Order: sequence, then C-alpha cells, then structure tokens
Amino acid sequence: MGAGTGGQPPLYLSFNNNRYVIEQDKYVIGRGSKHTDLTIRDGNISRKHCAIIYRNGSYYIKDLDSTNGIEYRGSRIESKKIEEGDVFYLCDYELRFSFRG
Repeated sequence: MGAGTGGQPPLYLSFNNNRYVIEQDKYVIGRGSKHTDLTIRDGNISRKHCAIIYRNGSYYIKDLDSTNGIEYRGSRIESKKIEEGDVFYLCDYELRFSFRG
C-alpha cells in the first residue's frame, strides 16, 4: 500500500487549529511519534490509538485497541465510515473531517 496510489480524493482533518491532508491508505493517530502520522502527546492517548483507512472508495476511522477509544456522538465506537463533517473525540481531543479543501 503506497501513499496515494489508489487515486483517492483527499480527506481533510482539522485538529488543534491545524489542518492535515490525508491521502494515504492508512493514517495512524497516536502518542508514539515513530509509528504515527499524527502525534498527540498525551498519556491518555494510546501509542497507536486509531487509524484512518481508505478502503473500497471510502475512508473509515478504526480503533487500534486503544485504552480510551474513539467517541462519536456520545458513544464509543470500534470503526465507522467517515462522512462529511463527522466529528470524533479521542479523550478530550476533537477530530473534525471534511472532503472539502
């Protein structure tokens, strides 16, 4: 799986007043900087907390067996297809997704 090899549309992530472009098949979010694409330096965030995965034409967010999980609309989720404007929480951190540049 190479970066951007599928010709997928970019997904935009807003986090901590920064905007990130996700164009690879697997984008890992977590505390450990060696194996993550987005690093959140917080002891409540697992080393590899979750991943954004591009599969069959869609992006999904998937929990990577983290301790504190992913929250979506007040419930803990294991995985979900990402839709325009979705907001997820990793502990107190908001992850907001958009397909519009």
